[in-house]
Amino acid sequence: MTASALSAWMPWTDRAGRTSLLKLATLLALLAPAVWMVVEWRMGWLSPKPVTDLVRESGDWAMRILVLSLAVTPLRYVARFNRAILVRRMVGLAALFYTLLHVALWCVDLRFEWLRIAMELVLRLFLTVGLVATLLMVALGVTSNDWGIRKLGSAGWNRLHAWVYVATLLSLIHYFMEVRLDASEAALMCGLFVLLMSFREIRKRATPGFVNLMLAAVICSVGTGLIEALYYKLATSVAVWRVLMANFDVSYRVSPALWVLGAGLAVAVLANLRARFGPKPARMVRA
Repeated sequence: MTASALSAWMPWTDRAGRTSLLKLATLLALLAPAVWMVVEWRMGWLSPKPVTDLVRESGDWAMRILVLSLAVTPLRYVARFNRAILVRRMVGLAALFYTLLHVALWCVDLRFEWLRIAMELVLRLFLTVGLVATLLMVALGVTSNDWGIRKLGSAGWNRLHAWVYVATLLSLIHYFMEVRLDASEAALMCGLFVLLMSFREIRKRATPGFVNLMLAAVICSVGTGLIEALYYKLATSVAVWRVLMANFDVSYRVSPALWVLGAGLAVAVLANLRARFGPKPARMVRA
């Protein structure tokens, strides 16, 4: 294989083998959490159970990046930034990488006692849900390349990769079920997922204008507060209205509901600015 052919396979290059600053910056950002986990481990900054800490941390990053991967297509249209499609596959594969790292570290934490691991996966529902989500993500990762498109055909490939929404939903359920005390981040990830799904529906059914996006932000923000409130109601019997009101009280924290509201309003403002002053939608670019 020639040097030019080899360079075209590098994750930071485009199809012509040229270095893409967007892909390079995205790759470095996606690798940063893994590098940080290595630094934490080597420097002794973790608890007396470092592997358990890394299991939790890798799972957090897997969930964050999985939700981020779903943001690429909506923002591509809303912000009229067509080049975002160039990093969609990379972000999706990074979510798979951190998911598999999460699973591998969990096996390390259980000292590779395979019978115990199998029993845990069968008997503990949240682990079963997580396993199904992981298997779906592996199938999507294996077929996320040109080979997968050729084998499945465009229509079949799109049908298969629509299962990413099911994988994300199952991952969120797994995330919520393993929460012990603080469900803030789980509620935030769930709220962002709902917000992104609402953006997709808006794009299908109407023009993603300022008013539609702003209404989606408000509705999804309230929905995020309700999700967190219902979780605490089921887990601790705290009154739903108390948790919901706390989500909109800024005196001691920025709640998941407010983060979702801010993200949604930011996208609405961006869409409005791009519609007024930005270029017309560009020709689509393949990843």
